[in-house]
Amino acid sequence: MLVDALMQATARILVQDGWDALTTNRVAKEAGVSVGSLYQYFPNKDALVSGLVEGWADDMAQQLAGLGPVLAEAPVDECVRRIVEATLDVTRADAPLHRSVLLQLPRIGAMEFFERLNQRVADVLAEWISLRRAELDVEDASLTAYVIVTSLDALTDHALLLRPELLESRRFARELERLVSGCLGLPRSKSSLRSAPSAPTRAATRRSRSR
Repeated sequence: MLVDALMQATARILVQDGWDALTTNRVAKEAGVSVGSLYQYFPNKDALVSGLVEGWADDMAQQLAGLGPVLAEAPVDECVRRIVEATLDVTRADAPLHRSVLLQLPRIGAMEFFERLNQRVADVLAEWISLRRAELDVEDASLTAYVIVTSLDALTDHALLLRPELLESRRFARELERLVSGCLGLPRSKSSLRSAPSAPTRAATRRSRSR
């Protein structure tokens, strides 16, 4: 398909040679089509990159939203691990293209695509939080889901751009799991309690105050 060939060519050029080397003429040549055919779909290189970002964001959203059925039945601790694992997997997948796109987002004004991605994932997470509310300490499922998704997105993107080695670090993953657990009001695991004094959960605190 012509559009797919143009998107693949755009991705290759962006990753290999960067924004300045990306031109409509070069994309058309790489895709094996005339520049006139390209202009039928994309008026300029900004539109090419926006199309690339939109399709990529939709693919990522589908992957993350696919967690819904898995989260429905798994224990809460396992759900936390799966959420973090899926976020890291999506960030690591095609990391050179992911990094190149992130660097160009302010230039092409495509932040709305990623906002849409985060909202779709947050909606799935909020639904899960509502279903498992009895096991969690959450007052506002939608707000908690927003905080979790936005925090994971910011931290993994920052790692991709500046500290890519963290994306393969189990310690980094554990810290993300602790962040998610804290947002959900879950008690810390036994392993983390070895190095820190125990603290009552918010739910336990409220119960003690009501006695």
